[in-house]
Amino acid sequence: MTSIDSQLDKILMSFDKDGDGNLTWDEVFTRMITNSNIKDPIAATKSMFDHYNRDADTGSLSTKEIRDVLISKKLKQDMQRTEKALKSKVRDFNKKYDTDKNGVVTFDEMYQLYLKDPDFDEEDDELTAEEREEAKCRRAKSSCRYFFSAVDKDKNDKLTFQEIKDYLKKHPEFDLGPSQ
Repeated sequence: MTSIDSQLDKILMSFDKDGDGNLTWDEVFTRMITNSNIKDPIAATKSMFDHYNRDADTGSLSTKEIRDVLISKKLKQDMQRTEKALKSKVRDFNKKYDTDKNGVVTFDEMYQLYLKDPDFDEEDDELTAEEREEAKCRRAKSSCRYFFSAVDKDKNDKLTFQEIKDYLKKHPEFDLGPSQ
């Protein structure tokens, strides 16, 4: 049983006295009167009908109407949680890459951090130290360029909060990149 079904069952058990799966005005009002925490049972009943009654049929609330509102409420909560997680991921990204803390991540900031990352080290023993360093720089620059081409919509070599957020919405699997 889903949480929505569980919530629906609780509502029906509490209000649906004739067990037909619909809540009439009288059933809701009767339940509101018996609840000592409710000061104005008429207003509470009207509020419940205003909230759940999607087809403007003032006589009753159907199981479908109640379930639809519960689903809509759950979707909204899920969206809010997703938005919160997304903002957190963008803040983490900025914390890692926005080294001058000016609110944008520049190509150079990311490139400099990539250069410090051992994942970009060239391990070819046939190369001289200078050649390995040049290969590392090329690989780091290429990776940055590839990332910026996907994220930097205005192509100014600066990633704004919104650009990063838009990218992460489309790519939730995105990892914050190379370790340091």
